[in-house]
Amino acid sequence: MASNLPSSEGMSGSASAAGSVTGADGKKRRKNTTSMTAIACTNCQRAKAKCDGSQPVCGRCAGRHTHRECKYDLHIKTQKQDMIHKIHKLENDYSCVEQIIRALSSGEKGEDIIDRLRNGQSYRSIADSLGPMPLDSFARIADLSPSSQRDFALAINDYDKDVMMERRTPSGPVHGGTWTIVTSDQTLIHHLLRLYFTWVHPVHMLFSRPHFMASFMNHDDLYCTSALVNAICAMACHLFAINSDEDFQPGLDPKDLREKFMLEARTLVQELPAEKLAIVQTYAVMFLVDMSSGKGANSASYIRLAADAIDQRVESGYSSQAAEMTKWGIYSLSVDWAQFTFQVPTLFQIPASLELPHYSFNHDLSPWQLYRHLSDSSNPQQPSNIVYSSTAHAKLLRVIHDTLALFYHGHEATVSAKDVMVQYVRYIEWKEDLPDEVAMRDDRTQALPHVMAIHVQYQTALIQLFRPLLEYPGLPREAFDHVRSLTVGFAWKGLAILKTYRELYTCRYEQPLQAYCLLHICDALIRFDASPPAELTDVVRTGLSILKEASDGYGAYSVCGPLQEAFRKAAVECNIPLPAELDDLMRYDPKKMNIDAIINATTRLSYTQPTFQAVRCMNTTFGDDFADEWRKFAEGEMSSDERAESEDTRDSHDSDVMKIDAILSA
Repeated sequence: MASNLPSSEGMSGSASAAGSVTGADGKKRRKNTTSMTAIACTNCQRAKAKCDGSQPVCGRCAGRHTHRECKYDLHIKTQKQDMIHKIHKLENDYSCVEQIIRALSSGEKGEDIIDRLRNGQSYRSIADSLGPMPLDSFARIADLSPSSQRDFALAINDYDKDVMMERRTPSGPVHGGTWTIVTSDQTLIHHLLRLYFTWVHPVHMLFSRPHFMASFMNHDDLYCTSALVNAICAMACHLFAINSDEDFQPGLDPKDLREKFMLEARTLVQELPAEKLAIVQTYAVMFLVDMSSGKGANSASYIRLAADAIDQRVESGYSSQAAEMTKWGIYSLSVDWAQFTFQVPTLFQIPASLELPHYSFNHDLSPWQLYRHLSDSSNPQQPSNIVYSSTAHAKLLRVIHDTLALFYHGHEATVSAKDVMVQYVRYIEWKEDLPDEVAMRDDRTQALPHVMAIHVQYQTALIQLFRPLLEYPGLPREAFDHVRSLTVGFAWKGLAILKTYRELYTCRYEQPLQAYCLLHICDALIRFDASPPAELTDVVRTGLSILKEASDGYGAYSVCGPLQEAFRKAAVECNIPLPAELDDLMRYDPKKMNIDAIINATTRLSYTQPTFQAVRCMNTTFGDDFADEWRKFAEGEMSSDERAESEDTRDSHDSDVMKIDAILSA
């Protein structure tokens, strides 16, 4: 039967199979198909036909003689990705050019830079040879960057989640060189970093700033991760106040921004091993964020995670100084929080078995600058004295730790009058041993915010040391009056420092635990000061107004609102007349306050010290013994051996100056 198929004979290239042709020699050859494009023109898309992507007219449309140029519509996801790359390339190019201009204007390596430019080297290679760009320089980007880039940055944040996950590198940069997907506005990111390093880092030094910034600027993940950057930015959002003169996105909500940064930090931190030093630091910063957001009851889990990791599993390969700084930072933070939740910080072995940090340094060169807005970049700088302040803070926390262990260890009738006096002597010696760099002066020359915070905490610790004695039923009247006079004196000194802080910096920029110090200071005055009612009403007014001012920053309603209401109740309990302008002072409607709000803010039903627990720990002869111990102290008869008798955990190097390396210098 004859075949109906055409014979191959006499044919010089008939198609014998899809994608191939048969040549005259009988061998099959691959068919030369027309090149295709990933994006077809609109005509070919409607016809569901293949398109070669040629411009101005593709091959298919040219063959159909449409006489019209083809139109190519990019997929929205592709458009956004392309624009992201372009924006970040422009920002990176600008940073390189600015760094080169700064170096030329300062005369630094000028001839070498010019030679490199003449030889055709790229801006990036020249900028890399100059080292990391100073953080301060980024404050000028807003002056030249188009506002349209910031507008589009918000649109970038809304694009599909699967695209973000594809771009994410948990430990390292995302989006072609940036560290967060929350915003691509580099000016905003660096503004938040500066806020953190101005107000938070000097008080809670959880990591080495130089190590962090080196990794941040060089885009490596040894001392910096995306999780840590997001956590730091979330914390700085508590301090973020938009100035009308600043070129940030209109309507930018710091609270919403904080939640986005924190959500990203929580997501990223789960993707990395806890052994990584920067992840340990991230846990600690996340604790600060949640605690400052009125979630203190839940935030303690983060400090526990950080303590467990730093004590057991941190991997090797880090600078010993950077690792030790983080370890002491987490210890300090845990004691800070324990001071106001009245528990023994038993998270890990510091300080019972270890001495204070041993670093070497000649002097502290790192500057401090009053920074709140972009325009503050021109404010004068002064020595931060962060070495001395961190030394003083660590030593003070050692005494506070032992005081907490004394009163809240859970064993009844074990605390003697001598034990309390030993702690008091240690506090006095701490104050006497302070170097001039962190001493409080009447002329305010050393009134740095982190230095003032330490002195407020010191006065609060003294109040908490003697406060249980005022509830002890067996204390002789004369001793009671003396202890009450001391406690009231500590409170007035602490309140004076807080007023100075408010005058110099406003309480919007106070460190988060300072609100708790304020409460204990004011509470001591309204309970034990014998001043006229009008003066105590003014104490209530001051306490409520400071909390109202602070609520614009840390925590807003979630922290300061419950604390205000708890303090208002304490004033009513003590029969103190409330200020006439009470409604204007309160940030929270008391009728809307519930038990969860105060528990979240303080982990308990009240901020007040649980003195009944401390009283139960005092032995049966405490009252009579205290009068005798105080007499010996006042007359100078207390020997050094007696002072140290009950200090089994006291550091043998308490009189040494803690020496922190010059890596703390910016």
